[in-house]
Amino acid sequence: MRLYLVRHGRTQYNVNHLAQGHIDVPLDEVGQNQAVKVAQFFAKNPVQRMMSSDSERAFETARLASVALGIPLETTTLLRERSLGDLEGSPMTTLVKAWDAACSDGQSRFKVKPCGAESAYEVMDRVSTITDDLHLDTRSTAIFTHGMTKEVILCRLLGAPVEVSRSFRFDNASITELRWAQDVWVLEKFNNTDHLR
Repeated sequence: MRLYLVRHGRTQYNVNHLAQGHIDVPLDEVGQNQAVKVAQFFAKNPVQRMMSSDSERAFETARLASVALGIPLETTTLLRERSLGDLEGSPMTTLVKAWDAACSDGQSRFKVKPCGAESAYEVMDRVSTITDDLHLDTRSTAIFTHGMTKEVILCRLLGAPVEVSRSFRFDNASITELRWAQDVWVLEKFNNTDHLR
């Protein structure tokens, strides 16, 4: 069984370095082209199950692949990006300052919730509903989600603490591939963008 973790295609918010969170931002022209190339990847590497965040940018990235394979697309709020509360739509530099301020008294960066944002631990709990049962399904699966959510999902699959998530960065429309073998997930390809060339 194989598992593919796919980050959504590019949006104008990505270009402008704005925090998206739960804001429903569509793919820009580059992102739409990336979605076509992701669909072409899965036409050559078919899966039997596709799951996606219900956010427009993830759904639109997944939809073409779903159509190409003729399989249903399961959407869920569990795969959404981290909620950023009142910080959604802000420049990324504002996010960094908000987290730095929230951690100034020694609190964990992964537990704080500045301006009503979701903590990294809360995102980990949310996605565990999906990740903890993936190995029970023998179907190869593609999951379309978001940058930070994908970081946390990978930690969960590899048995790493949520703090490790900051070590991972994913390009738009990148595909990370894992294989279930001897009771563990084996990471085979990380942040692969070869299909976009």
